[in-house]
Amino acid sequence: MLTKRTIASSVAIAAVALAGLTTTTLAKDSGRVRSDKMVGVPATMTGAAGNIRGIVGGGFPWTIGEAEISVSASGDIHAEFDDLVFSAGPNSGKNPIGSMAVVVSCLDADNHPVNVTSAPFPVTVASATDPGGDADVETRVTLPSPCFAPIAFITNATGVAWFAVDGL
Repeated sequence: MLTKRTIASSVAIAAVALAGLTTTTLAKDSGRVRSDKMVGVPATMTGAAGNIRGIVGGGFPWTIGEAEISVSASGDIHAEFDDLVFSAGPNSGKNPIGSMAVVVSCLDADNHPVNVTSAPFPVTVASATDPGGDADVETRVTLPSPCFAPIAFITNATGVAWFAVDGL
């Protein structure tokens, strides 16, 4: 005979399982990865020491202000960021680079990294009154299918050195 406590426990477990299923379904249906936090290259990760999936850290440390990036399963990218600037070196606090790209790095079905680079886009450069490093871009890339564990980078125009990466 089922007691009220057993029935209540069963209903609670079913509700939790259903909520988990609904959340997973919604996440899959959205087909979008979003990050409102990007991290610049720390001093310890410049050059080869900052290699993440074949993309090296920029030659000097970088910092970034407010940033948001989203990547859809269809390859649509929206990236918006402010104050992506050097945090050390001769141009500390400034951005002298007028063209950057977004790289989306995925793991394919064989667990190999696949890096896809957007077309270069304009970024504001430092002036006497502005540190530069601002951009708002809508672009598209062709992502591999499947695209496991995507990571989004802001890189130099050729996609070989990263200045900022999505993070926590």
